[in-house]
Amino acid sequence: METNLLQHALVMDAAGAPTERHHVVSTTDWDEMYGWSNRIYMPYQVSPTGKAQAPDARMHAATIGSSFLSRFSYNIPVHIKDWSQAEDLAIVLTTIRGSARHWIDSRKPADTGVGEAFLVDTSRTDYWVDFDPNHLQLNVTMPHKLLAQLYERCFGQLPSEQLWLQKVRFGGAGSAWLGLMEYACRCMAEFPAQMAGGPLGRHVEEAIGMHLLMQWVQSMPGTSPLGPPPRLAPRLVRESERYMIDHARHAPTVSEVAATVGASVRALSGAFRRFRGTTVQAFLRDERLKGIRADLLAASPDASVKAIAACWGYCSMGVFSAAYKRRFGELPSATLRAYR
Repeated sequence: METNLLQHALVMDAAGAPTERHHVVSTTDWDEMYGWSNRIYMPYQVSPTGKAQAPDARMHAATIGSSFLSRFSYNIPVHIKDWSQAEDLAIVLTTIRGSARHWIDSRKPADTGVGEAFLVDTSRTDYWVDFDPNHLQLNVTMPHKLLAQLYERCFGQLPSEQLWLQKVRFGGAGSAWLGLMEYACRCMAEFPAQMAGGPLGRHVEEAIGMHLLMQWVQSMPGTSPLGPPPRLAPRLVRESERYMIDHARHAPTVSEVAATVGASVRALSGAFRRFRGTTVQAFLRDERLKGIRADLLAASPDASVKAIAACWGYCSMGVFSAAYKRRFGELPSATLRAYR
């Protein structure tokens, strides 16, 4: 039986009437399913468990701030693996019908029944999951960057990288998590426009993000949630990172970045080497490449790699293609073709 709290999420409006507002796709075609999951969700590999058969896949989705709330099922038993780390996303999967078996590693499963959830940062660690034929999931997909910034605001410094490697099973009947998800879904039904781009959506997104951070923190007993003090980066590093993320498309120079935070190029470069173990140029290059990949995934069929790269300041296709392949393991043209 579906949980009473969430069984109508995204399929009924505030008055309790059926709605197609959040419907994305219903399909029995594997290629079509890959198309929408790669574009709206994130790239991953899914296959039927046991006898090969076509899916009866259904998905509803809505935006909460910069995150996605999605309801999906395949209606056949499936195994999912190879979630894309390039998308820089974390996901929490809540079972509202059937069951799921999530793999903490190749030998250690964590099963979730109705009302239970599983949290994993797919940008930082690998992940596999098996769904039974009766499964139905209500999930939140959230940018890793948002979670890291929220942690820094709340705790005053960056977390240990070990935090993001934890895979956490939580929730269940009467849990705060189900109450929070019910609140989010009721807000979506009553104020869908505000959830997508207004202050209500940002409020709900931050509440969800904070809850997930506390689940990660609690999964590391005996360790400080603040991480080791030497990892506390100074203001100039944090502010320069935010500037480069916001202006990556315009490819600012190191001197331009340094000027925005009131530091010399030497001081900023030294701080990046000490507190990030990398260079200012490498950080900016990675943000530009991630931005180009996002544009390639969202591009129309007649788009060109050269035009998209040019919008991010790349003039030499040879230099760009080599850097892109080192970062993502494939050429940009392959990304453009693969996710049509």
